[in-house]
Amino acid sequence: MNAIRVTDIKSFMNELFAGTAFDSFLFVEGDISVATDYHLDGKVNMNFFTEEELEQFRIEEFMRWQDIKESVKQLIKGKRLPVSMKLVLKKAGSGDITYIVNIRFDNNSLMLVTGVSRKVFTTDRTGEQEWDRNMCGFLKNHGIEFEEL
Repeated sequence: MNAIRVTDIKSFMNELFAGTAFDSFLFVEGDISVATDYHLDGKVNMNFFTEEELEQFRIEEFMRWQDIKESVKQLIKGKRLPVSMKLVLKKAGSGDITYIVNIRFDNNSLMLVTGVSRKVFTTDRTGEQEWDRNMCGFLKNHGIEFEEL
């Protein structure tokens, strides 16, 4: 697990909502506090889609960030910054590992906390350490300024 403070919030938010860097992630959940509070569940309502659509579009358990980011953006769009925002994104890793990034905006500060989820318990932290390094590299590659805490 790694805590990262994003120092260039505008660039990060632009990449998150207008860019494509995060499009390969799945949206797990979100909480947004603006004039009212919103809780978003990223689980796909499978009953909404036909069997053909499920097969054709390879719909997964959670919404792809690329498919829901515009709706999330509309909730925070306006003259004022949100009071707070928490988004949880995930990405499949190799084997039984899932990579997770928690994005938290609060008090004009933006924090990322990385983590992993495994189906089987292990004391091996190699995958987690690799994800921490990869997330820092990911941010650097997309020109996002940050500091590790």
